[in-house]
Amino acid sequence: MNSRGKVTADVDVGHGLVSKVKAAIDKHEMMHSGDGIVVGVSGGPDSVALLYVLHILKSERDLRLSAAHLDHGLRAESGRDAEFTRELSASLGIEAHVQTADVRGMASELGLSMEEAGRRARYDFFERVRAEVDARSIATAHHLDDQMETFFLRVLRGSTLTGLGGIPPRRERIIRPLIEARRSEILAFLQERGIPYRTDRSNLSDDTDRNFIRNRLMPLIARRFPDFSRPLTRTMNSVREEEEFLGKLASDLQSGTARRCGAEVLIDIPRVRDAPRVLARRSVLKSLYELSGPSVRWAKVHVDTILDVVHGENPSTEIHLPGGIVLFREYDLLSLTSERPEEPVPFFMSADGPGELRVPSTGAIVSFDIVGPGRETHPDRTGPWEAFFDADVARFPLTVRSMRPGDRFRPWGMKGTRKLKEVLIDVKVPRRLRMRIPLLEKDTEILWVPGVRRGRGASIVPQTNKILRVRVTGLAW
Repeated sequence: MNSRGKVTADVDVGHGLVSKVKAAIDKHEMMHSGDGIVVGVSGGPDSVALLYVLHILKSERDLRLSAAHLDHGLRAESGRDAEFTRELSASLGIEAHVQTADVRGMASELGLSMEEAGRRARYDFFERVRAEVDARSIATAHHLDDQMETFFLRVLRGSTLTGLGGIPPRRERIIRPLIEARRSEILAFLQERGIPYRTDRSNLSDDTDRNFIRNRLMPLIARRFPDFSRPLTRTMNSVREEEEFLGKLASDLQSGTARRCGAEVLIDIPRVRDAPRVLARRSVLKSLYELSGPSVRWAKVHVDTILDVVHGENPSTEIHLPGGIVLFREYDLLSLTSERPEEPVPFFMSADGPGELRVPSTGAIVSFDIVGPGRETHPDRTGPWEAFFDADVARFPLTVRSMRPGDRFRPWGMKGTRKLKEVLIDVKVPRRLRMRIPLLEKDTEILWVPGVRRGRGASIVPQTNKILRVRVTGLAW
């Protein structure tokens, strides 16, 4: 849109900014031929330049572009920003999606800062537009100066390596084609082409921390270190590379120590306790975000609270965390759940022959079949979720039931009986999981406590002709 209100499109694709954007797109694999891209456009210089450069590359890269503008309703002139975005998009032949959000009300309702509420509303809106137009990615106008401002902001507020690595060029569906361009290059591009943009005068104030860094700190550093952006960029890139390496190690740890069960993540305490704390912290954080999604911003204090429980001596702990997440520790098992666990429901079922029983409210499946005798059927050679019995002694029907007060058990390899509760305590089965164990019973004798121990009843002897194999799946701790 030139001074007469019409966009010019005679920009050479070899222009410095355009070339830099192309290089960043290729380097970070941001898009592919035929992609649909939703471009977040505020009307400010950065997003206008982004929309214009992608428009230049539209034919060369075979892109489908859509513009998305969210009016936060916080400034009197915000309506004119929305109208400007509509006009600019129309002049480029790009469809514009414009919406208004009550960011102030959202911040108040959710207890968020205005900045965080605006960010959340904006990305939620961009994602809705992306789904509506069936686009692959969302392009935002973050550039190198934003990177450096973010670095200093996080240093001053305290940050992990993840934060000090700056804004990633690409994260899931979000791409940032301007990420290696300076603000001065963007402004020069717009000025050379006579492309207008809107100015948010609130950015000129030093009231916010980011504005102070942008308007005061950055110019001061530049006067003493004119070329500081190059070494600082190298530092951030190095931090990001090391962060990615540690992230891979933490993901491997998390996949080996945590498992998702519906609205719950179960974590093996001894394995997390033995891991380096830096990896344990990242592993726990990953589990937290798997449960809460991006709606909760987890901090170091939350993760350290969980690790204190992991390394503590108290075998039974309950802590309420942000986002409705509740932590339970029971012996060597840590549970993070987004829903209050239901009270266990007693069950009593009959197995009348080979086949499967699905135990209600536990997720367990108990299967029965007859197999031929062999060394693998000896009780000492079976796993915790599989057991073998003399089928003529353990004749159908068999009972599968939950634990009852006063239950006693004759464990394999021991004389006499023991209280089942004591056996479960010895092997550290969490209290809230004990009622989920599908006990196998014949004529009031407990033959097997799955996951724990086989009983002495219906044992296999040389005279055994038929062997009953019983397996339990879908239940673990």
